Amino acid sequence: MNEEAIKFLKSCIDIYSPSGKEEIYSKFLAKYLEKYNFKVDFDNVGNLIAEKGEGKPVILFSSHMDTIPGELPIRKKEGKIYGRGAVDCKSSLAAMVYALSQFDFSKDISGKVIFSGIVREEDSLVGIKEFVKANIHPDFAIFGEPTKINQICIGYKGRLCIGFRVLSKMGHVASSWEYVNAIEICMEIWNIVKLTCWDLTEKHKSTYNKKTKYFDKIIPNLTVINGGNLTNCVPSECVIQVDIRFPPYIDSSQILNEMRSRILEFQNLYETQHQVKIKIQEHISSLVEGFEIKKNESIIGALRWAIYNTINEKPILIKKTGTTFINNIGIAFDIPSITYGPGDPKLEHTDLEFIEIEEYLKCIEIYKKFLTKFYKIYERKQEKLKI
Repeated sequence: MNEEAIKFLKSCIDIYSPSGKEEIYSKFLAKYLEKYNFKVDFDNVGNLIAEKGEGKPVILFSSHMDTIPGELPIRKKEGKIYGRGAVDCKSSLAAMVYALSQFDFSKDISGKVIFSGIVREEDSLVGIKEFVKANIHPDFAIFGEPTKINQICIGYKGRLCIGFRVLSKMGHVASSWEYVNAIEICMEIWNIVKLTCWDLTEKHKSTYNKKTKYFDKIIPNLTVINGGNLTNCVPSECVIQVDIRFPPYIDSSQILNEMRSRILEFQNLYETQHQVKIKIQEHISSLVEGFEIKKNESIIGALRWAIYNTINEKPILIKKTGTTFINNIGIAFDIPSITYGPGDPKLEHTDLEFIEIEEYLKCIEIYKKFLTKFYKIYERKQEKLKI
């Protein structure tokens, strides 16, 4: 058993690094990478960017350095390490960094590797917003998050987080017919949002020509509603927040355009019928397009080979209904990108976070084998292009 690799993982988990307080952890990682001749730098918001090697192709390994708040006792028991971030996602990050530190760049590859440790994934997302502006030019990317050791994630849904604020005039409920109930208008808007998402899902069924799965559906959720403050007054203000997750082959503009058109149509009809004026304000707080890569990309082939030749098990390609940084990275740099890392995603953000030590160690071997295989595949393809 690789005690040095285990010690490195435990050191990573030992450093408490909730969002906004990643500095000690990032400096620890920087010092470790510098020891193995990585060129290390930090950007304006504290993202760690380390490089090693020269030429093409450039592979980006990335993960986030922060955790949710709340320290947990760190312990090693029955082949597991428990602690905050053990799954989300210090084991993925540690496996990446350790594998890269042990890789013989002069012997095994002709190309460059970039490692990025990104800040504030769990709260403001300022880290990824700044990182995609970096003056780097990766050709492929792997983002480290728990997928289980035998699974590779090749697709994520997009996310549209949108709020609506309705303003009218307050009045006594005894003459409620003279006023506009802002809460009721928000409920009408919510119904329009739901119907829009359902209609667009039905419209795009032919795109995938199969039974609609959760990944293929546009799914809205009403997450916040706030309105009214007196039981005997017609509420004059209401705010709702809606989180919409949508598949990669549907662009957010399709949802927004259709939704806005229907809301405006409803507003005009309501104002005409009731001879009143209502004010509807819209605010988008988060917008990330969906992302998915083709199954025949060389980055997938190399990783599948590495997994099979480490655990003797055929890996599974999965798609997730959530949204992650691979969306931002894949879209911003326009490159084939996947997510892979050890651990059970169901343990994320729980007080029972743990990582199987054996799975972590196997993941290190998988990352190393992947690099060797990938560069061989890339070189073969380049040789064919020369012929």
